[in-house]
Amino acid sequence: MGRQFNEFKASELYCPKCGSSQPVRERASALPGSKAVDLLCFRCATVVGQHTVIDHSLPGKLATLVGKLLK
Repeated sequence: MGRQFNEFKASELYCPKCGSSQPVRERASALPGSKAVDLLCFRCATVVGQHTVIDHSLPGKLATLVGKLLK
């Protein structure tokens, strides 16, 4: 069976601070070769989730390699 989803985006997640499901917004932070995305509660800005998008292109792989070498 093939992959059904290339990318899945949450529209709402449970927020422990608000005590209910709330809409989320994304806050991106760039890392070499990938992009980390924090999912924030729209109401109180608590981080309720996170995912990483990995760049599989050649420039992305080179950026990851350079980032590891510079550590």
